[in-house]
Amino acid sequence: MGITSGFLELFGGVQWTNPITAFGDLSGVVLESSIIAILCFFAAGAFIYLYYKKFYSVGEIPRGWKFFFIGLMLSALYQLMKIPFTYNWIYGDFFILLFLIFQMFAVGVLVYGLYLLKKEVAI
Repeated sequence: MGITSGFLELFGGVQWTNPITAFGDLSGVVLESSIIAILCFFAAGAFIYLYYKKFYSVGEIPRGWKFFFIGLMLSALYQLMKIPFTYNWIYGDFFILLFLIFQMFAVGVLVYGLYLLKKEVAI
């Protein structure tokens, strides 16, 4: 193991693994569930957007709805980013760190939006 390969292993690399055969009989189910999760998060975000566009069209949209919408969109992107990690298409500590930071940020925005929504309802 030379300096170059050690550096590549630490910071990341790219490889191809067939998503239909990676987990044997479960591969199709894993891929379908990932695609369904992505579509559902985007659909939920679209419904949230249509909801607050209709009910708050005359005034200011509450911050809770904005952050909740952004959190759902980030969660959909997180699900999309999860596919390369599920099938080991990318590897290395650098990519894992980026993925975890993005995941924590997405969950944080979603939770903050829910907190603002709860605060608005409690008033």
